[in-house]
Amino acid sequence: MKILELTRDIEKSFRRQSLLTVVAVGGSLVFALAVSLSSMGFAERQRQKIYVLDQGKSLLLALQTDAVLSKDVEIRDHVTRFHELMFTLSPQKQTIQENLDRAFNLADRSAFEYSQDLAEKGYYARMVSANISQQMLVDSVVFVGSDYPWQVRTYARQYVVRESKVSLYSFVSTCQVLEGRRSDVNPHGLMIERFKVVSNELIETRKR
Repeated sequence: MKILELTRDIEKSFRRQSLLTVVAVGGSLVFALAVSLSSMGFAERQRQKIYVLDQGKSLLLALQTDAVLSKDVEIRDHVTRFHELMFTLSPQKQTIQENLDRAFNLADRSAFEYSQDLAEKGYYARMVSANISQQMLVDSVVFVGSDYPWQVRTYARQYVVRESKVSLYSFVSTCQVLEGRRSDVNPHGLMIERFKVVSNELIETRKR
């Protein structure tokens, strides 16, 4: 009789031990799965982070849920910065050249050829001699289609400031944007090609 009771006690202990083992293993698996899912979610959120330049001065963190939208942000910032460097100029020869050189890092030879054409026509020389400054304010960068390379159209306002008056121009340009390599002088790693000014029409002139 005692042997039978002892056998039952051993079986009960074994069952309890087996149950504890199953619970422990199950808990460990659940914990491991939770950690794995959490890590995957964190990694995915990190991949969705991009950095954009605030007028080329500071880095801003941008969170996007769509990789395509993230690229759109970078392209618009790249194109905007290029136009600001090309067309926001002060009447100092060295400053003009510095801005142009920075713009050339963001584009192919089409930008250089456009500036050379202006230089040959005496545009920059007149700015320096007449103490003229100009400012470019980009209103929008619009995608034309969705194919690669990306085709974009830029709409902006250009203010030309003289000693006695300020002239406002409506500015429109087109270009295409390609993937490139990121660098200190080209943080988005994009390249503007086939840059062309479509229109630059005088809207109004007012006295200062």
